[in-house]
Amino acid sequence: MAGEDSSAPKRKRPMGLKARSSKKANAVTSAGAQEVADFADETTATVMLRGDDTNEIDELEGIFTSALEALGEGEDERALTLLRGTVHESDRLLRLHDTNGEGELEPRFYYIYGSALFSLAEASQDIKDRGVYLELALHRLEQAREKMGDGVEARVWMALAKVKLEISAEAESDVDAAVQALDQAVQAFGANDEAAQVLEAADLVLSLADSQRLPVCASSRLIAWGMAQARRLLQTQPDSDECQCILARALWLQASAMINDDDEISDTLVFAKLLTEAVEVLEKTESSDGLVLRGEIEINLGNAQDEELEMEQWYTKAVASFRRAQEMGELPEQFVQFIDDFENESDSDESDE
Repeated sequence: MAGEDSSAPKRKRPMGLKARSSKKANAVTSAGAQEVADFADETTATVMLRGDDTNEIDELEGIFTSALEALGEGEDERALTLLRGTVHESDRLLRLHDTNGEGELEPRFYYIYGSALFSLAEASQDIKDRGVYLELALHRLEQAREKMGDGVEARVWMALAKVKLEISAEAESDVDAAVQALDQAVQAFGANDEAAQVLEAADLVLSLADSQRLPVCASSRLIAWGMAQARRLLQTQPDSDECQCILARALWLQASAMINDDDEISDTLVFAKLLTEAVEVLEKTESSDGLVLRGEIEINLGNAQDEELEMEQWYTKAVASFRRAQEMGELPEQFVQFIDDFENESDSDESDE
Protein backbone atom coordinates (compact mmCIF):
# COMPACT_ATOMS: atom_id res chain seq x y z
CA MET A 1 0.00 0.00 0.00
CA ALA A 2 1.04 3.61 -0.48
CA GLY A 3 2.92 4.94 2.52
CA GLU A 4 4.84 1.70 3.14
CA ASP A 5 7.30 2.23 0.28
CA SER A 6 9.26 5.48 0.64
CA SER A 7 10.06 5.39 -3.07
CA ALA A 8 6.39 5.35 -4.08
CA PRO A 9 5.14 8.60 -5.62
CA LYS A 10 3.02 10.73 -3.30
CA ARG A 11 -0.61 11.39 -4.09
CA LYS A 12 -1.49 14.76 -5.46
CA ARG A 13 -3.61 16.43 -2.79
CA PRO A 14 -6.96 17.23 -4.36
CA MET A 15 -8.96 20.42 -4.39
CA GLY A 16 -6.52 22.58 -2.41
CA LEU A 17 -6.98 23.75 1.14
CA LYS A 18 -9.25 26.70 0.49
CA ALA A 19 -12.95 26.67 -0.18
CA ARG A 20 -13.56 30.33 -0.78
CA SER A 21 -14.89 32.48 -3.54
CA SER A 22 -12.34 34.59 -5.37
CA LYS A 23 -14.90 37.31 -6.04
CA LYS A 24 -13.77 40.66 -4.72
CA ALA A 25 -16.04 43.68 -4.89
CA ASN A 26 -14.87 47.22 -5.47
CA ALA A 27 -15.50 49.77 -2.75
CA VAL A 28 -18.35 52.18 -3.32
CA THR A 29 -18.59 55.80 -2.30
CA SER A 30 -22.00 57.29 -2.95
CA ALA A 31 -23.37 60.72 -2.29
CA GLY A 32 -26.83 59.20 -2.03
CA ALA A 33 -30.06 60.63 -3.41
CA GLN A 34 -33.31 62.02 -2.09
CA GLU A 35 -35.68 60.72 -4.71
CA VAL A 36 -35.93 57.58 -6.80
CA ALA A 37 -36.09 57.99 -10.60
CA ASP A 38 -39.47 57.62 -12.26
CA PHE A 39 -38.92 54.41 -14.29
CA ALA A 40 -41.12 55.53 -17.16
CA ASP A 41 -39.86 53.91 -20.38
CA GLU A 42 -41.38 50.75 -21.78
CA THR A 43 -38.42 48.55 -20.78
CA THR A 44 -39.00 49.33 -17.10
CA ALA A 45 -42.76 49.55 -17.06
CA THR A 46 -44.30 51.06 -13.95
CA VAL A 47 -46.84 49.03 -12.00
CA MET A 48 -49.62 51.39 -11.03
CA LEU A 49 -51.86 50.98 -8.01
CA ARG A 50 -55.58 50.87 -8.75
CA GLY A 51 -56.39 53.85 -6.54
CA ASP A 52 -59.91 52.67 -5.67
CA ASP A 53 -61.20 51.87 -2.19
CA THR A 54 -58.52 49.21 -1.68
CA ASN A 55 -55.84 50.06 0.85
CA GLU A 56 -52.93 51.28 -1.27
CA ILE A 57 -50.29 49.99 1.14
CA ASP A 58 -51.89 46.54 1.00
CA GLU A 59 -51.67 46.74 -2.78
CA LEU A 60 -48.07 47.91 -2.57
CA GLU A 61 -47.20 44.98 -0.33
CA GLY A 62 -48.91 42.65 -2.80
CA ILE A 63 -46.75 43.95 -5.64
CA PHE A 64 -43.59 43.53 -3.57
CA THR A 65 -44.59 40.02 -2.52
CA SER A 66 -45.18 39.13 -6.17
CA ALA A 67 -41.70 40.47 -6.99
CA LEU A 68 -40.12 38.22 -4.38
CA GLU A 69 -42.07 35.24 -5.68
CA ALA A 70 -40.87 36.00 -9.22
CA LEU A 71 -37.28 36.15 -7.98
CA GLY A 72 -37.73 32.80 -6.27
CA GLU A 73 -39.06 31.29 -9.49
CA GLY A 74 -36.21 32.68 -11.59
CA GLU A 75 -38.42 35.17 -13.47
CA ASP A 76 -35.84 37.94 -13.24
CA GLU A 77 -37.31 40.36 -15.78
CA ARG A 78 -40.78 40.18 -14.25
CA ALA A 79 -39.28 40.55 -10.78
CA LEU A 80 -37.35 43.67 -11.81
CA THR A 81 -40.47 45.22 -13.31
CA LEU A 82 -42.40 44.57 -10.10
CA LEU A 83 -39.58 45.87 -7.89
CA ARG A 84 -39.27 49.03 -9.94
CA GLY A 85 -43.04 49.37 -9.81
CA THR A 86 -42.96 49.03 -6.02
CA VAL A 87 -40.31 51.73 -5.73
CA HIS A 88 -42.07 54.02 -8.22
CA GLU A 89 -45.41 53.73 -6.44
CA SER A 90 -43.79 54.14 -3.03
CA ASP A 91 -42.18 57.35 -4.20
CA ARG A 92 -45.47 58.56 -5.70
CA LEU A 93 -47.42 57.78 -2.52
CA LEU A 94 -44.83 59.57 -0.40
CA ARG A 95 -44.89 62.70 -2.57
CA LEU A 96 -48.69 62.66 -2.68
CA HIS A 97 -48.83 62.24 1.08
CA ASP A 98 -46.43 65.15 1.64
CA THR A 99 -48.34 67.37 -0.79
CA ASN A 100 -51.70 66.73 0.88
CA GLY A 101 -50.27 67.18 4.36
CA GLU A 102 -51.90 64.02 5.66
CA GLY A 103 -50.96 62.12 8.83
CA GLU A 104 -47.92 59.87 9.05
CA LEU A 105 -47.63 56.85 6.78
CA GLU A 106 -47.54 53.58 8.69
CA PRO A 107 -44.16 51.93 9.38
CA ARG A 108 -45.06 49.03 7.07
CA PHE A 109 -44.91 51.42 4.11
CA TYR A 110 -41.28 52.31 4.83
CA TYR A 111 -40.39 48.65 5.35
CA ILE A 112 -41.80 47.75 1.92
CA TYR A 113 -40.13 50.75 0.31
CA GLY A 114 -36.73 50.01 1.84
CA SER A 115 -36.91 46.29 1.16
CA ALA A 116 -37.74 46.87 -2.52
CA LEU A 117 -34.79 49.24 -2.83
CA PHE A 118 -32.51 46.63 -1.26
CA SER A 119 -33.74 43.98 -3.69
CA LEU A 120 -32.99 46.35 -6.57
CA ALA A 121 -29.51 46.91 -5.16
CA GLU A 122 -28.91 43.17 -5.12
CA ALA A 123 -30.08 42.89 -8.74
CA SER A 124 -28.13 45.90 -10.01
CA GLN A 125 -25.04 45.33 -12.14
CA ASP A 126 -24.00 48.99 -11.93
CA ILE A 127 -21.77 49.73 -8.93
CA LYS A 128 -22.89 53.37 -8.66
CA ASP A 129 -26.61 52.52 -8.85
CA ARG A 130 -26.07 49.76 -6.33
CA GLY A 131 -24.56 52.20 -3.85
CA VAL A 132 -27.43 54.66 -4.29
CA TYR A 133 -30.06 51.93 -3.82
CA LEU A 134 -28.35 50.70 -0.65
CA GLU A 135 -28.21 54.16 0.91
CA LEU A 136 -31.84 54.82 0.05
CA ALA A 137 -32.85 51.40 1.40
CA LEU A 138 -31.06 52.09 4.68
CA HIS A 139 -32.78 55.47 4.98
CA ARG A 140 -36.28 54.06 4.43
CA LEU A 141 -35.74 51.10 6.74
CA GLU A 142 -34.41 53.39 9.47
CA GLN A 143 -37.64 55.37 9.08
CA ALA A 144 -39.62 52.16 9.58
CA ARG A 145 -37.61 51.39 12.71
CA GLU A 146 -38.04 54.89 14.14
CA LYS A 147 -41.79 54.92 13.54
CA MET A 148 -42.25 51.56 15.28
CA GLY A 149 -40.83 52.95 18.52
CA ASP A 150 -40.05 50.26 21.11
CA GLY A 151 -41.89 47.49 19.26
CA VAL A 152 -39.71 47.10 16.16
CA GLU A 153 -40.61 43.97 14.21
CA ALA A 154 -37.98 41.29 13.69
CA ARG A 155 -38.33 41.56 9.91
CA VAL A 156 -37.32 45.23 10.06
CA TRP A 157 -34.22 44.43 12.11
CA MET A 158 -33.32 41.65 9.67
CA ALA A 159 -33.80 43.93 6.67
CA LEU A 160 -31.58 46.55 8.33
CA ALA A 161 -28.97 43.90 9.08
CA LYS A 162 -28.92 42.74 5.45
CA VAL A 163 -28.53 46.29 4.13
CA LYS A 164 -25.79 47.12 6.64
CA LEU A 165 -23.94 43.91 5.86
CA GLU A 166 -24.01 44.69 2.15
CA ILE A 167 -22.88 48.28 2.72
CA SER A 168 -19.98 46.93 4.82
CA ALA A 169 -19.07 44.50 2.04
CA GLU A 170 -19.19 47.21 -0.64
CA ALA A 171 -16.98 49.51 1.43
CA GLU A 172 -14.83 46.69 2.90
CA SER A 173 -15.49 48.06 6.38
CA ASP A 174 -16.42 46.73 9.82
CA VAL A 175 -19.73 45.01 10.56
CA ASP A 176 -20.45 46.41 14.03
CA ALA A 177 -23.74 48.09 13.07
CA ALA A 178 -24.92 45.02 11.18
CA VAL A 179 -24.19 42.68 14.10
CA GLN A 180 -26.11 44.98 16.44
CA ALA A 181 -29.11 44.76 14.11
CA LEU A 182 -28.76 40.97 13.96
CA ASP A 183 -28.76 40.78 17.75
CA GLN A 184 -31.91 42.92 17.87
CA ALA A 185 -33.56 40.67 15.28
CA VAL A 186 -32.79 37.55 17.32
CA GLN A 187 -34.37 39.14 20.39
CA ALA A 188 -37.47 40.03 18.38
CA PHE A 189 -38.02 36.63 16.74
CA GLY A 190 -41.15 34.83 17.88
CA ALA A 191 -40.71 31.63 19.87
CA ASN A 192 -42.43 29.50 17.23
CA ASP A 193 -40.12 30.38 14.36
CA GLU A 194 -37.00 31.56 16.17
CA ALA A 195 -34.80 28.59 15.19
CA ALA A 196 -35.57 28.77 11.49
CA GLN A 197 -35.03 32.53 11.35
CA VAL A 198 -31.82 32.42 13.38
CA LEU A 199 -30.43 29.68 11.15
CA GLU A 200 -31.34 31.72 8.07
CA ALA A 201 -29.50 34.70 9.53
CA ALA A 202 -26.49 32.54 10.44
CA ASP A 203 -26.39 31.10 6.93
CA LEU A 204 -26.43 34.65 5.54
CA VAL A 205 -23.52 35.88 7.67
CA LEU A 206 -21.41 32.77 7.05
CA SER A 207 -21.91 33.08 3.30
CA LEU A 208 -20.74 36.70 3.43
CA ALA A 209 -17.79 35.78 5.65
CA ASP A 210 -16.82 33.15 3.06
CA SER A 211 -17.00 35.59 0.14
CA GLN A 212 -13.72 37.46 0.85
CA ARG A 213 -15.54 40.76 0.42
CA LEU A 214 -14.82 41.89 3.98
CA PRO A 215 -11.67 42.62 5.99
CA VAL A 216 -10.42 39.59 7.91
CA CYS A 217 -11.49 41.01 11.28
CA ALA A 218 -15.03 41.64 10.00
CA SER A 219 -15.30 38.13 8.55
CA SER A 220 -14.05 36.69 11.84
CA ARG A 221 -16.73 38.55 13.75
CA LEU A 222 -19.46 37.19 11.49
CA ILE A 223 -18.10 33.66 11.82
CA ALA A 224 -18.09 34.03 15.60
CA TRP A 225 -21.70 35.30 15.53
CA GLY A 226 -22.89 32.40 13.40
CA MET A 227 -21.01 29.91 15.57
CA ALA A 228 -22.45 31.33 18.79
CA GLN A 229 -26.02 31.15 17.45
CA ALA A 230 -25.57 27.55 16.30
CA ARG A 231 -24.12 26.47 19.66
CA ARG A 232 -27.00 28.17 21.47
CA LEU A 233 -29.64 26.44 19.37
CA LEU A 234 -27.93 23.06 19.67
CA GLN A 235 -28.42 23.20 23.44
CA THR A 236 -32.16 22.79 22.93
CA GLN A 237 -32.08 21.02 19.53
CA PRO A 238 -29.08 18.66 19.69
CA ASP A 239 -30.32 16.52 16.78
CA SER A 240 -30.98 19.39 14.36
CA ASP A 241 -29.18 18.76 11.06
CA GLU A 242 -29.46 22.45 10.21
CA CYS A 243 -27.80 23.55 13.46
CA GLN A 244 -25.06 20.95 13.05
CA CYS A 245 -24.31 22.11 9.51
CA ILE A 246 -24.17 25.78 10.52
CA LEU A 247 -21.79 25.06 13.40
CA ALA A 248 -19.59 22.83 11.24
CA ARG A 249 -19.45 25.50 8.51
CA ALA A 250 -18.45 28.13 11.07
CA LEU A 251 -15.67 25.90 12.43
CA TRP A 252 -14.49 25.19 8.88
CA LEU A 253 -14.41 28.89 7.99
CA GLN A 254 -12.54 29.69 11.20
CA ALA A 255 -9.97 27.07 10.27
CA SER A 256 -9.77 28.31 6.67
CA ALA A 257 -8.86 31.78 7.95
CA MET A 258 -5.58 30.24 9.14
CA ILE A 259 -4.48 29.43 5.58
CA ASN A 260 -2.42 31.98 3.70
CA ASP A 261 -2.28 32.60 -0.05
CA ASP A 262 0.40 29.92 -0.45
CA ASP A 263 -1.84 27.28 1.14
CA GLU A 264 0.32 27.27 4.28
CA ILE A 265 -1.37 26.81 7.67
CA SER A 266 -0.33 29.20 10.44
CA ASP A 267 -1.06 26.70 13.24
CA THR A 268 -1.62 23.12 12.13
CA LEU A 269 -2.66 21.92 15.60
CA VAL A 270 -5.44 24.49 15.98
CA PHE A 271 -6.45 23.99 12.34
CA ALA A 272 -6.80 20.23 12.86
CA LYS A 273 -8.63 20.73 16.16
CA LEU A 274 -11.24 22.99 14.57
CA LEU A 275 -11.86 20.66 11.62
CA THR A 276 -11.92 17.57 13.82
CA GLU A 277 -14.61 19.23 15.96
CA ALA A 278 -16.55 20.03 12.78
CA VAL A 279 -16.44 16.36 11.76
CA GLU A 280 -17.57 15.31 15.23
CA VAL A 281 -20.48 17.76 15.09
CA LEU A 282 -21.59 16.15 11.83
CA GLU A 283 -21.24 12.55 13.06
CA LYS A 284 -24.99 12.24 13.72
CA THR A 285 -26.14 14.02 10.58
CA GLU A 286 -28.50 12.15 8.32
CA SER A 287 -28.91 14.86 5.70
CA SER A 288 -27.28 14.82 2.28
CA ASP A 289 -25.98 18.38 2.76
CA GLY A 290 -24.44 17.45 6.10
CA LEU A 291 -22.71 14.40 4.65
CA VAL A 292 -21.33 16.37 1.70
CA LEU A 293 -20.04 19.04 4.08
CA ARG A 294 -18.48 16.35 6.27
CA GLY A 295 -16.75 14.85 3.24
CA GLU A 296 -15.35 18.23 2.22
CA ILE A 297 -13.97 18.81 5.71
CA GLU A 298 -12.45 15.31 5.78
CA ILE A 299 -10.69 16.09 2.48
CA ASN A 300 -9.23 19.23 4.03
CA LEU A 301 -8.08 17.28 7.07
CA GLY A 302 -6.40 14.84 4.71
CA ASN A 303 -4.74 17.68 2.84
CA ALA A 304 -3.28 18.98 6.11
CA GLN A 305 -1.52 15.71 6.98
CA ASP A 306 2.24 15.28 6.56
CA GLU A 307 2.12 11.49 6.59
CA GLU A 308 0.83 9.70 3.50
CA LEU A 309 -1.00 7.03 5.51
CA GLU A 310 -2.90 9.57 7.65
CA MET A 311 -3.79 11.57 4.56
CA GLU A 312 -5.17 8.44 2.90
CA GLN A 313 -7.21 7.57 5.98
CA TRP A 314 -9.00 10.92 5.88
CA TYR A 315 -9.60 10.61 2.14
CA THR A 316 -11.12 7.17 2.74
CA LYS A 317 -13.49 8.68 5.30
CA ALA A 318 -14.41 11.42 2.82
CA VAL A 319 -15.28 8.81 0.19
CA ALA A 320 -17.52 7.03 2.71
CA SER A 321 -19.32 10.30 3.52
CA PHE A 322 -19.81 11.10 -0.16
CA ARG A 323 -21.08 7.57 -0.83
CA ARG A 324 -23.71 7.93 1.88
CA ALA A 325 -24.76 11.31 0.49
CA GLN A 326 -24.92 9.81 -3.00
CA GLU A 327 -27.38 7.20 -1.78
CA MET A 328 -29.76 10.02 -0.85
CA GLY A 329 -29.57 11.89 -4.11
CA GLU A 330 -27.31 13.46 -6.70
CA LEU A 331 -23.74 14.22 -5.61
CA PRO A 332 -21.95 17.32 -6.97
CA GLU A 333 -19.72 16.41 -9.90
CA GLN A 334 -16.46 17.43 -8.24
CA PHE A 335 -17.02 14.89 -5.47
CA VAL A 336 -18.01 12.14 -7.90
CA GLN A 337 -14.70 12.85 -9.63
CA PHE A 338 -12.86 12.76 -6.30
CA ILE A 339 -14.28 9.31 -5.54
CA ASP A 340 -13.28 8.02 -8.99
CA ASP A 341 -9.76 9.48 -8.81
CA PHE A 342 -9.13 8.21 -5.30
CA GLU A 343 -10.42 4.69 -5.93
CA ASN A 344 -8.63 4.40 -9.28
CA GLU A 345 -5.37 5.48 -7.69
CA SER A 346 -5.88 3.06 -4.81
CA ASP A 347 -6.40 0.21 -7.29
CA SER A 348 -3.26 1.29 -9.15
CA ASP A 349 -1.24 1.30 -5.93
CA GLU A 350 -2.40 -2.23 -5.06
CA SER A 351 -1.54 -3.56 -8.50
CA ASP A 352 1.98 -2.09 -8.24
CA GLU A 353 2.73 -3.91 -4.99
